[in-house]
Amino acid sequence: MFCIIFLGACNHYSEHLIEGEMVKLIIECTSAETIEIDEQKTINKVIKEINHSRREGTQEMEFKIEYRATIENSDGETKSFHFFSEGKAFVSGYYIHSNIDDFCGKKF
Repeated sequence: MFCIIFLGACNHYSEHLIEGEMVKLIIECTSAETIEIDEQKTINKVIKEINHSRREGTQEMEFKIEYRATIENSDGETKSFHFFSEGKAFVSGYYIHSNIDDFCGKKF
């Protein structure tokens, strides 16, 4: 039993990559369109997908970057990362197997 608890505590997938209260999500689409989202429900959904989806290191992977995203907190501090059209993300050196909406494919 102790081994299971110890191994669970060492799991780097449980650490949150985005923490704190975020107030804005800015997405730069390949079409040169920029989308700014300040709806808290949508921002929280994206953060939850990033923080709780399966992830893996990217040292052996090559990526065709699609969308640059920046998330901002109420103090104006930002964190940038990348989305892919199939709902995946690249955050802090991890490939996130998420299911994030394709914001650049939607009409607002």
